[in-house]
Amino acid sequence: MSIWRRAVRQLFKPYQLMLLEPQGGKTVKNVRVNQASLLIIVLIIAVGSGALVWFYAPRQSADMSARYYQLQQQNHDLRDQIATGEGELTVAKEQITGLKDELQASQEQVEELQKSRTVYESILEARKAKGVRILKASARMGQADAASGHRQLSYSIVLVKGGNYPRSVSGSVHVEALGPDKQRVALKLDDKRTDQRYRMDTHTFLEGNVIWEQDWTPVKLDITRMNSRGAERDSMIINVEGN
Repeated sequence: MSIWRRAVRQLFKPYQLMLLEPQGGKTVKNVRVNQASLLIIVLIIAVGSGALVWFYAPRQSADMSARYYQLQQQNHDLRDQIATGEGELTVAKEQITGLKDELQASQEQVEELQKSRTVYESILEARKAKGVRILKASARMGQADAASGHRQLSYSIVLVKGGNYPRSVSGSVHVEALGPDKQRVALKLDDKRTDQRYRMDTHTFLEGNVIWEQDWTPVKLDITRMNSRGAERDSMIINVEGN
């Protein structure tokens, strides 16, 4: 007998299996099996499992690739939306800043116009009385210049004439700066003189800037108005702002 025949006979050699009851141990059924049948059953299970894996794996891989691409596209779209939103936010902030600057400038213009209106109203009221006088004055000390280190003293004086006669008047204004320790110095209002001349029919504004070169800071200004003959007519002492 050849080896192949022996192997085949061994594969198909029947074996008897007895199925026992779980309790009692009585024989329920006798089953005849052989090694070939067992091998065929194992092969069928293996082939079936491989077929299932082959059938489902490609579709799951394709689904995962599609989902990955979808998420990647959504991420890209979200990044574009965020970039667009940030750009729009930057533009909006710049517009808001510009509007704030315009509003601030408009408010400053309104305040200046209101001040001018108040001044002209006071001029009209003062012209009802006869005579020439100092209506109002103001002064401010500015910041130190970076190059020279000197500060600039700005002043503004309003003179008014009431009545219609004489038609015009002239004279000069003399200003002295007063310090905290009784210092006193005349301001050089003109290039050559310490007095600033004026001529007016109804009113006039005397304004200017003086480079402050003293080692002390003025706290007040003593303003004196004189007529065309140099006689003192009226005076006013004001505080210097910005100290």
